[in-house]
Formats: sequence, structure tokens, C-alpha cells
Amino acid sequence: METIRAVATFPYIAPGNLAAFKEIAATMLEVIKKQESILRYDLFFSVDNTQCVAVEEFTSPAGILEHVAKNRALLDQLAALGGDVTGSVFPMSQEGEALEVIRSSWNSKMHIHFAGK
Repeated sequence: METIRAVATFPYIAPGNLAAFKEIAATMLEVIKKQESILRYDLFFSVDNTQCVAVEEFTSPAGILEHVAKNRALLDQLAALGGDVTGSVFPMSQEGEALEVIRSSWNSKMHIHFAGK
């Protein structure tokens, strides 16, 4: 299994948008629980609740594409409330069609695995 990790940031949530953002995020998390390709999906808010960071792990790069396709409407709503999503992707390998789609069409920084345990 070639897992992949990602970090997605919603850069600014206005105070008036926070309750709606959290409600939509909670709805999306319920959907995510049913997706086997998502191994981990944690949301973190900044101390002042103006940013949200999603720390994600998928079974494969295709899992990221599946997540975005299945949750497009919810992700669009979150982006409208929290700003355009920026992100970083951490694949264990640099090969594959799904990874090429991510690399060529998303506004994400791609990182190359060097070493680890």
C-alpha cells in the first residue's frame, strides 16, 4: 500500500462564518467515516479560530481524488467560508496516474520522501 499524507489549510474563517464552517465540517466528517480510502482525517483550528488545518492520510493518491470527488459540494462550501484551500502533499512514491493529476492540476506543494522510519 502506497499511503499518502496531505495537509490542507483553510486560511481565513471570519468570526461570523465559524459556526457554519464547523457545522459543514462535521457533516463532511460523517461522510468521510464511510470512505475506506481515508485512513485519517483530523481537523485543527488555530487558537483564535480563524484558520482550519486538515491533516489527512489516504490509502493511495487515488484516495485523495475519491475524497475530493465525493465531497466536492461540502469542500466548496468550506472554501467559501474559510478561503481558498492551500495544501501540501506527502506521497511515499512519486509515480502513478492519480499523483500526476494532483501534481498537474492542484494548487498544492508536492514533497518528495527522503527517509523515515
